[in-house]
Amino acid sequence: MPTDPANTGAAFEEIDPHHGSLLPAAQYSAAPSTPVICPTCGATLPDGFRFCGQCGHALGVPFGSTTEATITVLFTDMKGFSGLTASIGDQQALEILKRHNQIVRAQIQNHGGAEIKFQGDGFMVAFAGARRAVLCAIDIQRNIAAYNREQIDPPLVLRMGLNAGDTLRDQRDLFGAAVNLAARIAEKAKGNQILMSDLVRGLVGPYPGFKYIDRGNHRFKGFPGRHKVYEVIWQS
Repeated sequence: MPTDPANTGAAFEEIDPHHGSLLPAAQYSAAPSTPVICPTCGATLPDGFRFCGQCGHALGVPFGSTTEATITVLFTDMKGFSGLTASIGDQQALEILKRHNQIVRAQIQNHGGAEIKFQGDGFMVAFAGARRAVLCAIDIQRNIAAYNREQIDPPLVLRMGLNAGDTLRDQRDLFGAAVNLAARIAEKAKGNQILMSDLVRGLVGPYPGFKYIDRGNHRFKGFPGRHKVYEVIWQS
């Protein structure tokens, strides 16, 4: 799959891989850290932080070496894009893809996510919090639906999956079982669906405006047993 050069950077703090502590790695460094100023609210933050602790703005600090962090991962996938390309031609399909990318990236930025990968017709995104990730997925679907209402072209159909857990990041990529399960959940989703793991549902907790439906227990390739998933209801 092609890789998009546009990338917002990591979505979490620098963690020292040689210690069991979750303290920022700067506390173990002999060299003084350089404070970071949030461009949105002006708050002063320690070097290495990925989000502003005051307003949640994504700071876009580049990835460092391999580290571990607990995050929420969102996968998006444009369902049926290959068939769409065959039916309307390469040029028109490319224009639709560009518009899709603009919509998705705008919501990633609005909700403080970090784009990790662009994989041809889908995104892998990291969030410091589960609520931000779910809200982002909801707003992506709503904005895609609004786009579809204004077009005579075949509609864009997205499916999404969310999971949370410990991950390893190396340079500009994420690795781990939590990431793999998020991808499997996205594959399980139907067109226009957002599915999330039971863990994400628990992390989100009661929140005004969130509605979801229990979609039962499912088997996922590479994972033992069955895993409960929930559908996020995004339609107003």
